[in-house]
Amino acid sequence: MEEVLREEEEESLEQYRKRVSAALNPNDAGEDEDGKRYSTADKTNDTNGSLLLMAEAVMIMSKDNILASKLGHQGRVRMHWVLQASAATCIFVGFLIIVVNKNINNKNHFQSWHAIIGLVFLIFVGITSSGGVITLFAFRLKHYVKPAKMKLLHNLVGIVTFAIGVVTEILGIYTLWFPKRASLSAQVICTVFVVLGGIFALESAVKSAYVRFKNLRQGI
Repeated sequence: MEEVLREEEEESLEQYRKRVSAALNPNDAGEDEDGKRYSTADKTNDTNGSLLLMAEAVMIMSKDNILASKLGHQGRVRMHWVLQASAATCIFVGFLIIVVNKNINNKNHFQSWHAIIGLVFLIFVGITSSGGVITLFAFRLKHYVKPAKMKLLHNLVGIVTFAIGVVTEILGIYTLWFPKRASLSAQVICTVFVVLGGIFALESAVKSAYVRFKNLRQGI
């Protein structure tokens, strides 16, 4: 009797998980109980590796970073843009692979919230990367914009970009593709890890932005 109840509870949880995934992917073709084939925008997920690189790029600027403890400011800046450039490359290449793959298979684009927010993430990565290049030459452009303002703006846009990347990753965990390959527990654990990792990575960036903003207000 207990075994039957356990099976019914597991089946109920599975159906609930599919309903959640379907709600987040209203336009995706799903796989129903009859085993019909579905597709989703992210069989190839380009945010996994890129977010790890972005997280390290953000944290490398922190004085508390053990890996960069022996690096000076210029060394940290150099490592920051190398890691950020690598992350941006992964994101754009991954996006290109997804677009080409869907075109080859005659599938619709941007049919899930993960795909739509992912596109927003891609745009912000482009903006942040461009801003980063400009910030590298901040002192040469000091006659037009104060370097401190430029660095603060880059810092804030970077925070927003990374936050959108975290949201994209979480939505990816709840696409229709994921439930076929992992349990509900795995989804919850992955979500918790992504959220905690995102908060941990952004802590130093938020503190840095606050200090820069405070110094600007005081006219430093």
